[in-house]
Amino acid sequence: MATDGEIDFRSFTREQLDEALERIDREHFPLDYQALTAEIERRKWEAEVAARAGITGEASVPVRYRPEFTADPKEYFRIWIVNLALTIVTLGIYSAWAKVRKLRYFYGCTVVAGSAFGYHGDPRAILRGRLIAAALAGVYLLARQTSTLATFIVLGLLALVTPWLVVKSRMFALRVTSWRGLRFDFSPDYRGAYRQLLGWLILGIATAGLLMPRFSRERYQFIVSRSRYGATAFDCHPDAGRFFKTAFAGMGLALVVGVVLGILLAVVVGVLNAAGAPPAVTRVVTTAGVAAVYAVILSVVHGYVQARNLNEVFGTTSLGSHRVVSDLRATPLISIYLTNLLALVFTLGLYTPWAQIRLARYRLEGLELEAHGSLDDFVAAAAAPVPAATGEEISSLLDVDFGF
Repeated sequence: MATDGEIDFRSFTREQLDEALERIDREHFPLDYQALTAEIERRKWEAEVAARAGITGEASVPVRYRPEFTADPKEYFRIWIVNLALTIVTLGIYSAWAKVRKLRYFYGCTVVAGSAFGYHGDPRAILRGRLIAAALAGVYLLARQTSTLATFIVLGLLALVTPWLVVKSRMFALRVTSWRGLRFDFSPDYRGAYRQLLGWLILGIATAGLLMPRFSRERYQFIVSRSRYGATAFDCHPDAGRFFKTAFAGMGLALVVGVVLGILLAVVVGVLNAAGAPPAVTRVVTTAGVAAVYAVILSVVHGYVQARNLNEVFGTTSLGSHRVVSDLRATPLISIYLTNLLALVFTLGLYTPWAQIRLARYRLEGLELEAHGSLDDFVAAAAAPVPAATGEEISSLLDVDFGF
């Protein structure tokens, strides 16, 4: 049986697209319908661009726009330190307002084709979501004190509502985001969330992690393909095989780095023992060394896997007639993670604003928007009312990033 969202309509002829539009079951295959209409819209834009080029005698050449990130670490440090102080003084209540201030600054500093993004989140809505999340956390802690059975029951219930949380989280995040005055949106698909997210997660766990790369692919594809800019839907078809290759390469990289650093740590401990160092010193060095080895391995593997996966996801993403180009490289990203980690440790966390801006700048500037036709015309055509954000951002307190 065909799975909704698996068909790549880019290889279809125009006649095949028209025939598919007449035959498709919108109710049972909403994602395929969305991808189909997006591809038809993209073909229309290409035809219009080609027609205009023929009239003017000019060649139809795509224009690429690379995002600019204009954030200043010193300026953001003042925002960050005030947010931190007020969050501590108010026992965490101000954290919702702190998040809004941070995102408004970061979005306002992200410029594409001369226009900055906007963030319109309501801190009161975020606070309500976090209070609900705190209540759920309290139920879990109470269950842990009660019995093992109660703990598993609560964890099972939380797992069952996680796909719902993913959808609500993305609806909130996108509906409070705008570019050129037009809001983004997320089309809710709860059935698809349970099938693509929870279903593949269970399969990944049941196979001892062997199918987790497919879960990652499904997660990205679900989130991107149901996102919209105004009335225009994004289209995304990442190759599952590339996720498996990246995962296995990441495992090999972790093994190599772990062995090399493990040998170095063993040599250091051996030298300390040979020099007659007190056992307490040896234990401290060993504990710190093991923690450092794990931190380095995680940074290296995360940087490598993230660069490869995001290139695959964004490289197969389009919005109408426009597409996204991604050129993130693993080595610079790994370097940023490692140097940020060292700086955060030695500055006791005060380097956080610089670390966040370095990472955001590299990730943004590794992307390009390849525009086929006028962006002004596209924005005008994509204009559509977006429902108000409902504020169910329960995921914030749980520190679960359901996006990228």
